[in-house]
Amino acid sequence: MKRHFISLLLCLFVISFQRGTFSAEKKHQNEEIVATVNGKKITQEDIASRLETFKNTDTETLTTIKQEIIDQLITDILLEEFIDRQGLVVASEEIEREVDQVRGNMTGNQKNAGQSLEKVLASIGSNMGEFKRSIKHSLALEKYFNNKLDDRTLEKYFDGNKNLFNGESVKVSHILIDTRNMKAQEELSHALEQIKSIKKEIDQGTAFDEMANKYSDCPSAQNGGDLGFIQRKGNLAKSFLDTAFSLRIGQVSEPVQTEYGYHLIKVTEKKEGVNVKFGDVKGKVRLAVLDEETLKLLSQLYKAAQIVINR
Repeated sequence: MKRHFISLLLCLFVISFQRGTFSAEKKHQNEEIVATVNGKKITQEDIASRLETFKNTDTETLTTIKQEIIDQLITDILLEEFIDRQGLVVASEEIEREVDQVRGNMTGNQKNAGQSLEKVLASIGSNMGEFKRSIKHSLALEKYFNNKLDDRTLEKYFDGNKNLFNGESVKVSHILIDTRNMKAQEELSHALEQIKSIKKEIDQGTAFDEMANKYSDCPSAQNGGDLGFIQRKGNLAKSFLDTAFSLRIGQVSEPVQTEYGYHLIKVTEKKEGVNVKFGDVKGKVRLAVLDEETLKLLSQLYKAAQIVINR
């Protein structure tokens, strides 16, 4: 049976940002412990090795990339521990089979013509070792959740969430005030006041893309905050998606809070959904249920873990 786990794999693995600059740290700095997860260390060297690909970036974007890398490394440790505890075994042949499938998909895709998988991975600051580890995690989780992926469960999920699979989409732009590195309530309150002030200026007639370019902490700022078309089922936070799909074309939301910070969201275009049958989208439904169960599991693992991040 053909597996439908690639989106989950990318969710667990790919950190895609605009390329930027990174100057290699000195050796003694690389040995610094950035975080510990259940006693396991994440060092500055672990992060530096993943940042070497990114050149010519600004400080804010580099900070965001570093945080995403730390989050990914923490997730990797938690998943490895969970897979070991559950006794989930993924054979090397299974991993190689999936790598070959990805290579085959790339060969048939004109967009990737002439690019090897290794080059694509290098372009996003990764390598084959990390990619195979992500495949292992995805396959192990698929085995773990297999009993929740039977047809009856999938069809029930489809019946309750048809709007996730009918192709409905909206084109959105956003402005982000990043609060991930803010700990003091005073800082968080200031961030909320800042996003409210930006909203007020937009309501008074200042162009949304102008304000995004000036204030947003997201790399999309240089494009006026444009994120392109999004669907109801994706890697964005539920609060972000729910708000985006509730807006009229041209409407700007009130501040929306996610794990990244405070957002203002604007919908610039909409595409209506079409009638779909379960059999036509069964693979997507299966992946959606797997994604949802994985996110629940990760939340539980984070809550139970002893995680210390050294600032």
